[in-house]
Amino acid sequence: MVSPSRRALVEELARHDRLLEVGVGDRPGVARSLAERGRGVVAIDVAVGEAAIAAASETEGSEVAGSLRVVEADVLALAEATDGETGTALDGTTGGFDAVYACNLPAELQRPTAALADRLGAECVFTTLGFEEPTVPVRRKSLPEATVYVARGDPSEPGSSESER
Repeated sequence: MVSPSRRALVEELARHDRLLEVGVGDRPGVARSLAERGRGVVAIDVAVGEAAIAAASETEGSEVAGSLRVVEADVLALAEATDGETGTALDGTTGGFDAVYACNLPAELQRPTAALADRLGAECVFTTLGFEEPTVPVRRKSLPEATVYVARGDPSEPGSSESER
């Protein structure tokens, strides 16, 4: 089950074809919903949960239009890796990513997540834990059920280079 705020995030992210979720843990709802909409999603975490593994398995060979892969990886290491190392850590991913996103991204992971998105040439969208303000320059975007933060905008979107805190 995906909460209303996460459904709003899915609506926002569904315009992208290839997405990387940072910190999936054991909450694959957004990634699974995006895969069901025909998107290719790679979800990473330092400790991928059983629910995320099960969701990825369920999308293989099913009637789900997209794909969901889960990979044990550390965003801190990926943000600092060379381009070749990033490709190795996300083995099997071709064509790169259009967006990097995270749900409830803690302050200490915002900078490396934005840096990874920058290295991948992808938009960076996240929600915070709610009580924390973003620690990186962002553009706030109000959705019906949530506020998302865009740390690295879609280059084709007008005003995407503008940042505020």
